[in-house]
Amino acid sequence: MSKPNMRPGLLALAFMVLFSAATAAFGHPATSGTLHQWGEKVEYDMVFPVAGPNRYSPGFWASRSDGLHHAVDIMAAKMVPVVAVADGTIYSVNWSTDPDNLRPAKCCNIILDHDDGWQTKYYHLNNDTPGTDDGQGWGIAPGILPGTHVMAGQVIGWVGDSTNAEYTSPHLHFELVDPEGTIVDPYPALKIAEAGAPACSAFGPSNATELITGTRLLKIGVRGTDVRQLQQALKAGGYDPGGVDGVFGAKTAAAVRAFQQARGLTVDGIVGPASRQTIASMLEVSQYSGALSPTGPILRPGDRGEAVRQIQAVLKSAGYEPGAIDGVYGPMTVAAVEEFQRAAGIGVDGKVGPVTRRSLASQLGVTAGSC
Repeated sequence: MSKPNMRPGLLALAFMVLFSAATAAFGHPATSGTLHQWGEKVEYDMVFPVAGPNRYSPGFWASRSDGLHHAVDIMAAKMVPVVAVADGTIYSVNWSTDPDNLRPAKCCNIILDHDDGWQTKYYHLNNDTPGTDDGQGWGIAPGILPGTHVMAGQVIGWVGDSTNAEYTSPHLHFELVDPEGTIVDPYPALKIAEAGAPACSAFGPSNATELITGTRLLKIGVRGTDVRQLQQALKAGGYDPGGVDGVFGAKTAAAVRAFQQARGLTVDGIVGPASRQTIASMLEVSQYSGALSPTGPILRPGDRGEAVRQIQAVLKSAGYEPGAIDGVYGPMTVAAVEEFQRAAGIGVDGKVGPVTRRSLASQLGVTAGSC
């Protein structure tokens, strides 16, 4: 006869006990807030935390002897630099400091409060002198003390095997915590940070279809793909929404208000039909913001290539007909440039140089050279 299944109530109780144990290893409660759920994968905008050869894999839910993991372990050799992933203030170095507040009582963990309200935690920093496992080294960079303000990319310590990692390979235990104190899975954010931002990544209407075609009001507390696309669109237009995380928070609302004010819209911090339409128009040209950099090449009649094609697309979006957008600087493109120059009150020569690029960027509300 088969054994009876455990009742649902007992299953739930068992899971709660395991869930609590999973968070006890490093003394952090398992929390879920309105912004994120505990363990939710996020794409937080940050610098990669290990500045040297490394390897890592998804590991937030990995099993450990003391419960489930709630971080990503980045494997690297001892003394590979660890850097702050964002601008912020050191909250703590280990759990306590000595009476003179000069060095932690033991080595080596750091908690960093980001300027935008997020937090990161760096565990198992080096505690050995080079070539040994003596526990006498110092894995925290000089001057890194509670209250110290650091910049993204600044070295704050070095990889090691301290605390309960003494019998494992050296690695950085890396945690990411949202502004409500919810521990999230940083793996997607690490992959993006590892790849690094391209020199100028075009973000146009095709990248924001859910935002442009959507109908719901986007405001504080709303979350989703359309919010993430809104944040990316705001960044492309030169407005800072904070982290691109798909959560409409106070900083995203402030960026929306700045955008609305600059575009003559009702300033309410809410994205409705009018704001969507204006964002769509902005994206038509912001994808070519690199083409409007004043340091770009001077384009003349007879030129050919991608730079010409992008300027043709910009002219068309601005209301000046360049003919076919084919990368050929022919008579219709010359006429469109001259028409724009006359309307803008700048020298009319049919060429696209720094002054013409700046004027186009100003008229279209594009931050020239931004991505």
